[in-house]
Amino acid sequence: MTEIDNLGIKDKRNVLRIFVRTIVFLILLLVVFVIVFMTNQRHGELFRLDKSGALDLSDYNFEERGRVYLQHGWDFYPNQLLRPSDFSEHDETVYPSYTNFSISPAGWASSNLKPSSNLMDSRYIGDNGVGTYRLRMKVPKGTDLLSMDFPEINYAAEIYVNGTLVKEIGKATDNPADYRHQETYSRVNLQPDELGNIDIVVSCANFTSAIGGITVAPALGTPDQVESISTISKMWICVVITLSLLIIIAGFFVAATFRNKQKYFYFTLIIICSLLYEISDKFIVALPGSWNKLLQVTFYFLLMFITSLYFASIYPREFDFFGRIRNWDIIIIFVAMISFLSAYWIAPHLLYRTSTLVANSLFAAGINFYNFFRVLYKTPRHPKEGTFHLISSVLASIIFSTLLIRSPQVYFISLHSIGVVVLVFGTAMYFTIRYVRNFEKISMFTQELEVAVQEKTGSITKVNAELVNANQMLIKNEEARKKMMSNVSHDLRTPITAIRGYIELIMNSKNKISQENLETYLRSMHTRSVQMEQLIDDLVQLTRLESDNAKLDKQPISLKDMIESLFELYVMETEGSGKQLTLDLPDNDSLTIMGDPNRMLRVIENIIVNALRYTEEDGIVEVSAYRESALLGGESIHFTVRDNGIGIPTAEQLYIFDRFYRAANAAVNKSGSGLGLSIVKSIVDKHNGKIWVESVEKKGTRFHVIIPAANRNNNNKSSAEESNE
Repeated sequence: MTEIDNLGIKDKRNVLRIFVRTIVFLILLLVVFVIVFMTNQRHGELFRLDKSGALDLSDYNFEERGRVYLQHGWDFYPNQLLRPSDFSEHDETVYPSYTNFSISPAGWASSNLKPSSNLMDSRYIGDNGVGTYRLRMKVPKGTDLLSMDFPEINYAAEIYVNGTLVKEIGKATDNPADYRHQETYSRVNLQPDELGNIDIVVSCANFTSAIGGITVAPALGTPDQVESISTISKMWICVVITLSLLIIIAGFFVAATFRNKQKYFYFTLIIICSLLYEISDKFIVALPGSWNKLLQVTFYFLLMFITSLYFASIYPREFDFFGRIRNWDIIIIFVAMISFLSAYWIAPHLLYRTSTLVANSLFAAGINFYNFFRVLYKTPRHPKEGTFHLISSVLASIIFSTLLIRSPQVYFISLHSIGVVVLVFGTAMYFTIRYVRNFEKISMFTQELEVAVQEKTGSITKVNAELVNANQMLIKNEEARKKMMSNVSHDLRTPITAIRGYIELIMNSKNKISQENLETYLRSMHTRSVQMEQLIDDLVQLTRLESDNAKLDKQPISLKDMIESLFELYVMETEGSGKQLTLDLPDNDSLTIMGDPNRMLRVIENIIVNALRYTEEDGIVEVSAYRESALLGGESIHFTVRDNGIGIPTAEQLYIFDRFYRAANAAVNKSGSGLGLSIVKSIVDKHNGKIWVESVEKKGTRFHVIIPAANRNNNNKSSAEESNE
């Protein structure tokens, strides 16, 4: 109980479920055994006796009503070994007898004997001795051949039909020295006379067992009806053998999955011994003397011993009660088995004593109880397979108990053989259900594994794609870095070379340099240094913008004012050049945004400067800005600059915002570092804006910049400040 108390709630429920299943199985098995036992009994019918004392079957139709079991209506002559000649009409001797004697499993020692008047002074018949059975019948006239079986006569007999000896079992004699016993199933043919009379005399002798004479009511019927008893019985044995062989063969393959294969070996031996026990029955193979009983009792004790080995092997070794006794229990059972079998093989007559039956029963009961106790003790500790093992122990106990049951059966289908079939089917069902469940689990795990593999494969594919893209990006960045370094070195080297050239020219000049030339040189050197400073400043600004911690000084900005100021500046610079600038802005909208003024000024200025730079002398540059509704709600300011200059090739439009990238047609006679648009895009991105370009080569370009507009409060505030000014 301590082990059960230590179990969790789930394990306790499992143990309780195991016991409930075992009880249900036990009830069902007992119901099956009772049904088979009750429906397979030879219940004799009562027929009236005619004036001569013969059993009157003259109105019985065997073809329509089937066979009958002759349990009643016999005459029994105790302590007398009589022959048909002793009952002849010329012999007027009156023999002490029992009339209307009934056949029972107790043999001639049955307690329901009704003595006739001439038996009052006869001797009482004991367990051993001789006796004669006589049955006179009258069957319908013209009845053809009939048959009668004698399943069990203990243990020597002579069977006479209408005065003719038709069967001899062992040697029936009243002299124990000449007596020879034999166990067999007998079937004899009966040929009625012209009047339908049949006279059967069975002379019996028994100096072997405590039960003598006929113990099972004979069956009477047509030859086919009586023969069907043995046919069906032998077919049943064949079915049992076939099923057992199938489970042994199937178990051989199933045992390959067992960690401990001993239990399969013992289970196979149990099945084999059960089959040998059934085959050694006198009904299957009739052997002389006591060989049938010797073989059956040998297999009986082997079954007990092997079953103990089986239940000892199904659980792992543990340091508990059974672990502490080690294998002494098996040794004791083995020694007891050897002792019993040695006694029986040395003195076979012991097999027929009542005390032997009691001893065998006690031995079986002790082994069954011990095996059941072992499984019951282990079940709470190993609840996973507790149901199968507990039911197996109960089934084994019932099967082995039925080995000793004697009953007058119609068909020789023993309860033991039914138990073997139940064991075979139960084992097959258990392993089938077990492996089906395991297969379902494996299928489920396989599906889950396939899904996981697919997910992992998808993830790996995605990661591989990302790695490929990252690798391509790294390659592209590396190429851009090399190009940037080349451009930077070129753009820095050019002014440095120019400055150095002017310095060397001044230093190496042999003639005095005029003031005008000197100023020209210095002005050029200043211009080159400014270019260097601008390039370095652009690089620093771009690096800061591309970093995550770049800070913007955001405040309300009127893009309208900013654009108008730049427009006026560049209108004055382009005067006399032939280039034409136009401006399109709303009248009543300051186009206010929240942004960094200096950086937004850089965006507008850079785009306008690029448009002027790449436009011919008679070109047109159109600058416009307006408010529009944003796609995700709110409003935005849309700024555009359109020109009719050289345009940008379509294949290069994707790269114009890259650092140091300059279109092929833009580099012709035009200076620039290639960082301007990169800086512009970084600034626009920092303001949560968007920039793109539309261009057709040799026709012109249009840049679009969209920046989220400030809310109306900031817009009104900006307008009010303008009015106050």
